[in-house]
Amino acid sequence: MTEYVRDICDTVISTLKGMRITGKHLVRKPVTLQYPDERWVLPERFKGFIINETARCDGCLRCAKVCPVGCIYIETTGKGKDRFMHRYAVDYNKCIWCGLCTVECPTGACQHSLDYDHSLYDRKRLVYEFVDPRQPIPCHKARRLELGYYVPDADPGPEKGE
Repeated sequence: MTEYVRDICDTVISTLKGMRITGKHLVRKPVTLQYPDERWVLPERFKGFIINETARCDGCLRCAKVCPVGCIYIETTGKGKDRFMHRYAVDYNKCIWCGLCTVECPTGACQHSLDYDHSLYDRKRLVYEFVDPRQPIPCHKARRLELGYYVPDADPGPEKGE
């Protein structure tokens, strides 16, 4: 009989211990986010998918040359002011998000975005084309202005007198 009462006491004590632990977790702030409705706040230097502002790109091929895995494909024709970019593509199957392409870009056209959720069922769709091959983009700034392409102004810097 004493063993029966001892088993009941052990059961009640272990149940109370479990309820105490559960009670502590009930009042805590939740750790998980309800993705995709809620998203984490990303740090400034987060390396998401690579984007290319083709209006700023001069087709110098530096990003493609510095890429250690060769995931950036650029095709240009012509020389000097008559150079046109026919293809700028990034193969995210190969990309290791090292950031060397963004560091090497002299115009700042190649940058990492804050986008990170490109879930796809087909790996072939992870090759992103930034230029329509039927409409090549001029690589020289004066030529882009001539043909009506948007060319962003240079950063004016701080105002005088500030």
